[in-house]
Amino acid sequence: MRICVTGGAGFIGSHLVDQLLHQGHEVIVVDNFYTGTKTNLLSWLQQPRFELVRHDITQPLLLEVDQIYHLACPASPVHYQYNPVKTIKTNVLGTLNMLGLAKRVKARFLLASTSEVYGDPEVHPQTEDYWGHVNPIGIRSCYDEGKRVAETLSFDYHRQNNVDIRVARIFNSLTGDQKVIYYQADQLYYETFAACYERIHGDISGVCVPCFIEGGKTALKPISAVWKHPVQKKGYAITTTWGQQVKITEDHSLFTRDGEEPKPVFGHALRVGMAIAVPCHLPFIEKPLTPFYVSDCSTVTQLWVVSAEIVAYLEQFNQEIREYLRLKKVPPRQHFSYFQKIKTYNRMHLDLWRYLGLTLTPKEQITARASNKLIKNHIANIPDLLWFLGFCLTNGRLVPVHGGYQLVFSSHLEKLVRVVDELFGFPCLVRSSSVQIKSKIIVDLVTRTFGCDGDIPTWVLQLPREQLLDFLTGFWEGDTLRIDDSLTFHSSSQLIMEKLTLILTCFGLIGNVVTDEENSQYSLAVAGNFAQLSRVQTPATDIAWALIEKIEEFAIDEDVYDFSVPQYENFVGGTYGVFCHNTYGPRMMLNDGRVVSNFLVQALKGDPLTIYGEGQQTRSFCYVSDLVAGLMKLMNGDFIGPVNLGNPNEFTIMELAQVVREMTNSTSSISYRPLPADDPKQRQPDISRARKLLDWEPLVSLREGLPLMVEDFEKRLSLPEIEPS
Repeated sequence: MRICVTGGAGFIGSHLVDQLLHQGHEVIVVDNFYTGTKTNLLSWLQQPRFELVRHDITQPLLLEVDQIYHLACPASPVHYQYNPVKTIKTNVLGTLNMLGLAKRVKARFLLASTSEVYGDPEVHPQTEDYWGHVNPIGIRSCYDEGKRVAETLSFDYHRQNNVDIRVARIFNSLTGDQKVIYYQADQLYYETFAACYERIHGDISGVCVPCFIEGGKTALKPISAVWKHPVQKKGYAITTTWGQQVKITEDHSLFTRDGEEPKPVFGHALRVGMAIAVPCHLPFIEKPLTPFYVSDCSTVTQLWVVSAEIVAYLEQFNQEIREYLRLKKVPPRQHFSYFQKIKTYNRMHLDLWRYLGLTLTPKEQITARASNKLIKNHIANIPDLLWFLGFCLTNGRLVPVHGGYQLVFSSHLEKLVRVVDELFGFPCLVRSSSVQIKSKIIVDLVTRTFGCDGDIPTWVLQLPREQLLDFLTGFWEGDTLRIDDSLTFHSSSQLIMEKLTLILTCFGLIGNVVTDEENSQYSLAVAGNFAQLSRVQTPATDIAWALIEKIEEFAIDEDVYDFSVPQYENFVGGTYGVFCHNTYGPRMMLNDGRVVSNFLVQALKGDPLTIYGEGQQTRSFCYVSDLVAGLMKLMNGDFIGPVNLGNPNEFTIMELAQVVREMTNSTSSISYRPLPADDPKQRQPDISRARKLLDWEPLVSLREGLPLMVEDFEKRLSLPEIEPS
C-alpha cells in the first residue's frame, strides 16, 4: 500500500513511519521541518520504499496514495503559540488541501486530532460525545479551535463528498525460522522467532534481549514490543567466513564497521567482503546448579526409599501406615504382608515416606520398582554431574533394553566408571569396548530431568563460568572425533553447535563453524588448546567482526518478525549469532515545551522543575508505541470516529514531577509560576470506545515509558544541540 504521512518527521509521525515501513508499505513523508527533523528518519533515507518531500501543506500537493495519515501541525504550546497564524493555517488550509487530495485519489484519510478540542473540560473523564469547553479567543485557540475546525472539515468532506475519513483524538524484521536469544523474567530461551512470538506476544513484561550498548559492551535490555507482519519482498541469506548465518528482509539491517563503531546497513546494501558485527561476549543471567535429591525431580513412578531406619519407622508409625493403606484402599487382610515386605526388602514407597512426613537425608538411597539397583538419592558432587551430562551428549547413546533404555559409552571408560560410582554409588557394567549403565532412574535423570537427550538444554547456558567449564570438559573429553588437545568440538547436531557457540561467548570467545554436509558433521574450532579455556580473560570489546562470505537472494512471502529494543536498536539473531538492527526511539524534542519533556530536561540538568499553579491539574500520558498502534488500528478498521486514544491513568502535575525526580535521581527543587490562561484543570480520556471498537488500550505505563525517555534525553543532552534539517 502507498501511504502518505504529513508531519512524518516529527515525534509521533516518525514512529508511525517506522511501523508502516516494517509492514512493507511504501511511505511518502511530507514535512516542512518546522518542528520535525530528518534525524528521526535517517535510517530510511536510502530505502527505495521511502520518499521524503519537503513541503508546506498550506499549499496544494499532488500525490497518488491509498491512505493519508494527517499529523502535520505543531503540537506543543511553545511551538504553536510562537506563530499562531501559521498554526491555524496548518489546521485549516492544510487539512483542506489534504482532504482535497483524499477526495481526488479516493484515499482513506486519518486526522490526528487532539484532546485540546475538549478545552478546559467540565466533564471528567472526557468521552467522545462531550462537545468541549473552549475559549475561542484565547492564546491556545489557534491550536484548540484549529483542530476543532479540522474535525468539522473532515466530517463535512465525508458527508458531502463521501471521503473515507477516520478521526483520532490524541491524549498525550527477521524471517520466522531464524533463532533469537531472549529472557522472559530470568528464564533463557533460544528458539525460532516464530516460536518466540507465540510465547510472548500476549505479555512482553519481563522480556529482555542481549544487545550491544555504548563502548562496544553487551547488556540485557528490555524490549517494548515484538512485531509480526506478513510481507512479500526480497530477502537475503547472509553467511560469514566464520559460519554465522542470518536471513533478513531487504529493508532490515545488520551492522557493518564504521571505524570501531557499528553502523546499520540495509540488507540490499550488504556486499560480500563486508565486516558485520557478531557477539564474542554475551551477558547471561546465571543460575548455578546446586546439590539436590533425585527423588525431588525424577519422573520415574513407583520410587522406593532405602534406609537403615525403615524397621524403626514401621514401629513408630504403625497406625499412620495402616491409615495410609486404608486411603489407598488396601484390604485389611493384606496389611500384614505389606509390613513384612517392607521389613524384608528394607525399603519404603516414596509416597508413603512423604505421607509420614519423613525427612530425606544424604544417607538414603532410592530404587525403582522391582529393581535391586540402588543409587544415591542426594547428588552433592555437581562438578562430576556436569562432566557426566556433557560426556553423555558426545559419547553416550540410548539403547533399548527390556521395555526401557540403557546408556552405552565407548571411550574414556575408566574415568566414566569412577565418576558414575562416586556420583551415584552405582556400578557400571564394563565390557571389552564399552560401558553400560542399566538404571531407569539415571537414564531418566539424564534425558528428562536435565534434558540432555540429543541437545544442550538452555539451562546449561545459564550456569556460572566455572560450572560451564565442568560441562564443556565432559563434552570435550567424550568427543570421539577429537584427535589432539585443540579447543575443537564436533557434533552431528547443528543445534548443539549453536548452543556451544553461545556458551563460548560466556568466555569471550568466538569460534569458526565448519559444516561437512556429506557426513552430516559440524565442527567448532577456537584458537588455542582446551587447557587454556579456564584462563581466558573477558575481552575489552564484546563485538567481533565477521566477513560476509556469501549473500543469497530469496523471495519472502510469509510473516516476518522484529523486536523493539528502545535506544539500543539491536538484538542477537540467526544461526551462531549475529547482531540484528531494529529502528525505535522516543525522539521527543528537548525543547518540546510540554510537561514531560520540560521536567525531564530540567531534572537532568539539575534545574528547578517548573510547575504552573499549584500542580494539582491532571494529565494522562500515553507512550508513543501505544499511540501508533491505536492510530493504525483506527485507520485500518471500519469505525470513522472520533475516538479517544490515550492512557486513562491520571496523574497530577505534582505527582509527575515527583516521579521524574525519582527516575532521574534528581535533586532539583520545585519552582512555582502562575497558571497560564485557559490551561485545562483536568485531562483524562474515556477510552471505552477504543476498547470496544478497536480492541485497543495502552500497554506501557508511565513508570515503564519514562525510563526510555530518560535514556534518550540523557544521550541527546550530552551532544551538541544541532538538529539537522
